[in-house]
Amino acid sequence: MAKRSTTHRELLDLRRRIRAAPDEVEALRDLSTTYMTSGRYADAVVVLQQLLGRRPTDAGAMIDCGTCYRRLGLLDPAASEFDRAGRADPSSASARYNLGRVYDLMGKHEEAVALHTRAIELDPDDPESYYRLGVTYARRNEFEEAERWYRRAIEAEYGCAKAHTNLGYALDRTGRTDEAILEFKRAIEIDPDNAERHLNLGAIFGEKGMLGDAIEEFRRAAEIDPASAEAHFNLGTALLGQEMDDEALVELELAVRHSIDNSMAHYQLGLVYSRKGRFGRAVAEFQRVVALEGESVDTCYQIGVALAALDRLDDAERYLRRAAQAASDDPKIHYQIGILMDRMGRSVEAVDAYRRADELHARAEREV
Repeated sequence: MAKRSTTHRELLDLRRRIRAAPDEVEALRDLSTTYMTSGRYADAVVVLQQLLGRRPTDAGAMIDCGTCYRRLGLLDPAASEFDRAGRADPSSASARYNLGRVYDLMGKHEEAVALHTRAIELDPDDPESYYRLGVTYARRNEFEEAERWYRRAIEAEYGCAKAHTNLGYALDRTGRTDEAILEFKRAIEIDPDNAERHLNLGAIFGEKGMLGDAIEEFRRAAEIDPASAEAHFNLGTALLGQEMDDEALVELELAVRHSIDNSMAHYQLGLVYSRKGRFGRAVAEFQRVVALEGESVDTCYQIGVALAALDRLDDAERYLRRAAQAASDDPKIHYQIGILMDRMGRSVEAVDAYRRADELHARAEREV
């Protein structure tokens, strides 16, 4: 259910109530709630601390204060508030749940498991604790345990999309891809207009080589969130895998537009430009990758091949030699060097490069 927006007049009324009666706890509580629902977590903390000054054992206020700190990314003070709440109210499942959630974010997974387990003991009817326990086990790479608790959450009628999504992740990590697909589809049934759900399903289709299905999901994600660089990048990459270069080019250009520092998008865009014979643009994209993450074998190789196509033979040789130095057992690099040496009239070096490429191909076939 959407939260009702608080009007400016209501906010002024609450402040007037507090000025008129500074000890009116309910007014402080209402104002802190208003700030929290408006995303003004720092302001909420100030008011909650005032409230706790008047009611120092109010576990609910401590939990709200800890929640604000967590939202602000201040995990240590958040943990302190949730711990205080648990000591103020030993029967509070919420205090244990929230402290477990913060410990999980802090990487204290063993402590988080104990706290979520205690929260379930205190309130076995709250499926959110089952779900969070699954999240913690997944972060520990204990995916079978994670699956168990996600299923418990779903069985407890916790029919939210994220439970099915995370169960899908756990199943995928244990090699049960077909079951994972079913869970991702269930997540989409519950939340069909969430781009991330379609990206998840598209990714697993892509891993299975089902590029047509992957394209459909990535396209839907891009329609839902046109500003998503990830959606355009994944769609462009899948289209490239289907040799649909014109459509791939459009999507990858959009990916770069929405995320200028996405080196993977620049690399894939360079591949498309090369395939379409636009070698100058290809070189520019590959050099952008180098600027973002440094030289690699692949970027040196691709730049070398594109420069050779532009008849910049000396520059091409420099890049291909760098690639060969870093990956001396890659036959395709030596083969391209052989072609280049032929074009430059250096026949002896061409023969040596072709021979080296043939030797590496033969070795690879024997190893298979």
